[in-house]
Amino acid sequence: MSLPALWLQRPCAPLAVPGLQVLGQHQARPRRGERVIPGWSVSPWLFATLGFLAALVVAGTWRAQAIRRQWLDLPGERRLHDVPIPRGGGVAIAAVLLAATPGLGEDAALVALGLLVTTGVGLIDDLRPLPALPKLGLQAVGALPLALAWPLAPEALGTVAAIAAAWAMVLVLVNFWNFIDGSNGMAAGQALLVGAATVIITGASTPAGWLGLAMAAGCLGFLPFNVPVARLFLGDAGSFALGYGVAALLLMAQAQGEAPAWYLLLLPSAVIADAGLTLLGRLLRREKVWLAHRQHLYQRAVLHGWSHLRIGLCYAAWTVLAAVAAWATGRAGASTMIQCTVLALVGLAAVLVYAWGGRHFSPPQDLSLDRESAR
Repeated sequence: MSLPALWLQRPCAPLAVPGLQVLGQHQARPRRGERVIPGWSVSPWLFATLGFLAALVVAGTWRAQAIRRQWLDLPGERRLHDVPIPRGGGVAIAAVLLAATPGLGEDAALVALGLLVTTGVGLIDDLRPLPALPKLGLQAVGALPLALAWPLAPEALGTVAAIAAAWAMVLVLVNFWNFIDGSNGMAAGQALLVGAATVIITGASTPAGWLGLAMAAGCLGFLPFNVPVARLFLGDAGSFALGYGVAALLLMAQAQGEAPAWYLLLLPSAVIADAGLTLLGRLLRREKVWLAHRQHLYQRAVLHGWSHLRIGLCYAAWTVLAAVAAWATGRAGASTMIQCTVLALVGLAAVLVYAWGGRHFSPPQDLSLDRESAR
């Protein structure tokens, strides 16, 4: 099923290899795609189990600390909860992702650095809210290491353009995952499915599969605190880390030659469609897009009476179907034209579903407030 590799024709060896070598014994440094952790090795599935347990413990510990220190999201006219909820629990998922980075070979340090900066910006914002522009600037700094480590199709775009494209992709997904984090289980559930789909498409013994397994395990450990009733929120720390992680999965998978990164956007298409179309609508209405609102399709559905679980399952179903489409066309060795057709059909379906939802669900009560803020 493999498509031509896009990463300067560098080999991408399996990650979980028999008799994993320790650095300095049989090779000077790990090649892109190899998992070499000095002094020890661990199977992907054992690491996933440990990651799940670690996320469960860290999330529970963080919740207790957040309650004690009053790190709470308070109810508001542009939020969907009506009681104070501890925030910042996404650090549990970020910790599992960070623990997985040594398994990414020679680019581990860059990926870890970007994750630390991105999560750190979100955590600061959770504890002491930052103005929109400085926050965006710090996100841009955090996106750069990942873009340097895994440029987007450098052979096709050239080095500078490939780095710029990857940087923009990371920045967009970090913010889109933050936008979608307004309903119980939505952001973490979508990230879990994207991570699991990446494992199925690329295999657990590749860099993308390794990180996807870590993301799925971390989300699985966090979700009991967020679904069906929210007892802990991801916070910006968690949503930023998830957006960064999803971008890393897509960039790594395209570098492995599994599929072009633009085609792998099928996996997070539910998030991209809702966040992207809502953002476009607000821009066209000349609203201040950096202000909080409740205009996303999932928010309108909840305000219309749908439960958080129901809307979350609908988005999950979309992601599963999109993942099946990505996997099936890859397995069939589909041509670029067929891939473009599938992607276009999914995009058209997303627009139609969004348009139907916009008409079916009454506008949120705060829409007039958002329009006032645009003046």
